[in-house]
Amino acid sequence: MLPHKRRLPYAEFQTRGYRTQKTPFFSLKTRPNESKGPRIGVIAGKNVHKTAAKRNLWKRQARAVLAPLVKENRDIIIIFHPRVVELTRREFQEMLKKYV
Repeated sequence: MLPHKRRLPYAEFQTRGYRTQKTPFFSLKTRPNESKGPRIGVIAGKNVHKTAAKRNLWKRQARAVLAPLVKENRDIIIIFHPRVVELTRREFQEMLKKYV
């Protein structure tokens, strides 16, 4: 898990200037930042899964894949769509690596 100082603050989620890549399973938004490292924000609403445990599983998976891949100072937001539950963990990881 990323330390709190490396997480993207919620207030940054609604700012402009992000480059968006959309898939049927998630949207990935990126932009450069001025901080000393990458910051990651993950959004998984109730439409992704009914239980918080499953939503948190998807959030942990996303952070685990993104953290080692992002080397430069970038803000990254991943927004899950309901169809993400159709993917296996391995398929999700491969797809996320492809779009980063």
